[in-house]
Amino acid sequence: MIENGDLILSYLQRLGVEFVFGVPGGSIEPFYNALARSERRGGTRAIIARHETGAAFMADGYTRETGKIGVCCSTAGPGATNLITGVASAYADGIPMLVISAQTAIEKFGRGALQDGSCTGINTLEIFTHCTRFNTLVSHSAQVEHKLLQAISYAISNRPGPVHLSVPLDVMRDTIEDTEQKATLRAFINHEVVPSQEAMHLVLKELADKNKVTVVIGEGAAGAIDTIIALIESRNWQFVTTPRAKGLVNNFHPLYRGVFGFAGHESARDALLPENAERVVVVGTALDEVSTSGWDSSAIMSRRLIHLSSNSEHLSRSYMAKLCILGSIELMLKPFSALLNRHPLRKQISRQFNTDGLPSNIQFAHPEKCFSDDSPIKPQALMTYMSAVCPDDTRVLMDSGNSFLWGIHYWNCKRPHPFNPHKSLFHIGIGFSSMGWAIGAAVGIAAGAKGKPVVCFTGDGSMLMSGQEITTALQERLNVLFIVLNDSALGMVRHGQRIGGAEPIGNELPSINFAQMAQAMGVEAYRIEHMSDLKQLDIQALLNRHAPCLLDVVIDREEVPPMGARMKVLTGAA
Repeated sequence: MIENGDLILSYLQRLGVEFVFGVPGGSIEPFYNALARSERRGGTRAIIARHETGAAFMADGYTRETGKIGVCCSTAGPGATNLITGVASAYADGIPMLVISAQTAIEKFGRGALQDGSCTGINTLEIFTHCTRFNTLVSHSAQVEHKLLQAISYAISNRPGPVHLSVPLDVMRDTIEDTEQKATLRAFINHEVVPSQEAMHLVLKELADKNKVTVVIGEGAAGAIDTIIALIESRNWQFVTTPRAKGLVNNFHPLYRGVFGFAGHESARDALLPENAERVVVVGTALDEVSTSGWDSSAIMSRRLIHLSSNSEHLSRSYMAKLCILGSIELMLKPFSALLNRHPLRKQISRQFNTDGLPSNIQFAHPEKCFSDDSPIKPQALMTYMSAVCPDDTRVLMDSGNSFLWGIHYWNCKRPHPFNPHKSLFHIGIGFSSMGWAIGAAVGIAAGAKGKPVVCFTGDGSMLMSGQEITTALQERLNVLFIVLNDSALGMVRHGQRIGGAEPIGNELPSINFAQMAQAMGVEAYRIEHMSDLKQLDIQALLNRHAPCLLDVVIDREEVPPMGARMKVLTGAA
């Protein structure tokens, strides 16, 4: 006989899931008992976060790095409600995640039990309704297997996202026959949609005679990115990325014009103007504020648009497009991949640098500040230096606020070739923009990355919210380099209030030495007040150790990040 917790874990192990991120508690105890038994067998094991939101962020990061479903869990009541922000973040970014929350025993429902999250208490199941793809109470032992498999099917579908199982204590610890599971898991593979031949003929006809085409690469292009780049090179088209897709390409490619959208580059916008793009081909992204620079009608949002995606929700706002094609980008391009890879123009492509080492075809705001030695440290210089000295395969995360504004614009990805086409090297949790997301997600990415370098940029506001999660990296011996942009302020709020003419309220933070804080937690840390302090460190050595490190970087709080598109939306400007 086995318990239902063991049954759940047996399926997770078959799916290759190595970790469950969470915080233990009374009502979830049977599941942690099963995790302990699993770990002794060398199977799926627990990683303990400091807060359930951090656990959900970690599961998010693990999925991004491995492609496997991330799993997080919590006890009943406040454990479940603490998960919500992390789950909502995954929902907004379309990240597959299995969320397991506990309930008190069914017989205790409605009797005022401790942490009662049932329909007769604080209804936590109802709270998850609007941030999950599938959400259910497992009320009987016989439901566990089929509801688990149904949930996973929803999570990894063509409209991916988090799913939630709410499992009462007595159901989780109920025993069942220890027989081999009947499910084959075939439902979880080969579910990509093949675009229709008619649709493909329309696209080919539309692009056959167009010389001026700009391709907008979105996060949904992962997997097909090598073939997409080969197509771009064979036609000598320009291309840009959305902020989320920045890490799918080498930013030094001579046909790359930078990021279009939130905190993007003027060169990317120029590449999308009618005089430079007879057609704009958008691949694998939704037409949201972040990806369209506040729905700029002079760039993507026009009749020149050809929108390709495997996610039907991505196409729901493409009502102005010339063509919309639903289907797998990989399957769409597969018939042409061999031909494209043999194309003679591909041999001429190499990285292109300016004399100062910046990508030559990207127009940066204030490029002179990228090499400033001024103190306090210019964020532009910090991003430029760190992206230059970190290994080409560094996974970098930018937290919400000034961090992702500076990172989107100034971090230069040097994506090596060949590299796993399904993986990105640049991560932002920008759909819901939760502060502290990157701290937890970096732990999850590092857990899945098996020693590859991981760098997390976060702000002092986010660090005060979620900084305790660095101790999870310490406990798990994960090599994450945490870099705190310390300006003693909620920087994005502060600059936004100034630019928008709002009252300067609530944006100041106390002066804190985060290096000392990290050292008190047992994490190696350094206070960086001058660029010379940073340049004295052996960054590669710090990234090669099985331990986290933190850099507390005092930045120039008067430097305004590239937030023009965001302010246009907030102020209602044309």
